[in-house]
Amino acid sequence: MSCQDRKVVPYESFVNGTTGDGCSPEKGPAGDSHDGFCDLPFGRVYNLAQAIALLSLVTACGSPSGEHSSVLLTEAPNFRDVAGYETADGRRVKEGVLYRSDDLADLEFRDIRTLEGLGIKQIYDLRHESERFENPDRLPSDHEISVVEVPVFYRPLDRRESRRKILSADVEEGHFHELLIEANRAFALEFTDQWSEVIEGLTAPDVLPTVIHCADGKDRTGFVVAVILRAIGVPMDTIMEDYLISNERLEDRIEFLSYLGSMGSFFRIPQSEIRPLLEVRREYLLAAFAAIEEEYGSFDVYLTEGLNLDDETLARLHLALLE
Repeated sequence: MSCQDRKVVPYESFVNGTTGDGCSPEKGPAGDSHDGFCDLPFGRVYNLAQAIALLSLVTACGSPSGEHSSVLLTEAPNFRDVAGYETADGRRVKEGVLYRSDDLADLEFRDIRTLEGLGIKQIYDLRHESERFENPDRLPSDHEISVVEVPVFYRPLDRRESRRKILSADVEEGHFHELLIEANRAFALEFTDQWSEVIEGLTAPDVLPTVIHCADGKDRTGFVVAVILRAIGVPMDTIMEDYLISNERLEDRIEFLSYLGSMGSFFRIPQSEIRPLLEVRREYLLAAFAAIEEEYGSFDVYLTEGLNLDDETLARLHLALLE
């Protein structure tokens, strides 16, 4: 939908998100993305702050994807090769076998050709069904890719509730920071079947190169990639470095949406309170692994009892990803 095609909707719909075809500054049509704040439909202007926020939507008609020195896909800035990381025993993660990404819904022709050139054979899509419906991936039509849907949906991160709280200024100090800490603990403990499916799938024959992605490629994808790297012996400091790269890749989007959200709240909510919803932070991932330690006693037990991965599967994972 173009900016010109947007309809004017009542202010109540703007706040409550009841329209079905709003144009999102991040993703396009309204959906259930929950990797951060998105979806502010074009609505009627009632005051200066609202006018500025809406003007930003009209002039931008989408959030900036940004440019990064090693961006492979222009319209998926968080797409990257999880490669080159050294394990504790001196091995390295192979190049060109495991990629992580934000969604692939807005790929341009050259992005699709790049994806095709990488020889991707499999994609794990961690988004909820409604997210996939509203923003389907754009994939090469002449290159067969197996798409495996593994939905991970943590309801407290539902974007409609986040939007409502921001626009109505119903956000206490530190709310989103604490919400993301709890979300990451939930990722670790409540979605073990999903993580097991992804990890076991990586060990199957003839499935690599594989892409793992969600909406922004930072929370759900960030956690499962961290688990994979730790399972093959990559040190935690290195895992954290990979995890935090998402902030660099998504900074333009984070700045745009946090500024837009602050304006939409009539400046009652500062950007600093919105950014924790859009970023990854060291304490988020540490909270996830702390939850694992508390529940299972050790990461190794988590792999075997939580994710039901036996020694043979873990050996195949090492063989598939390490050189």
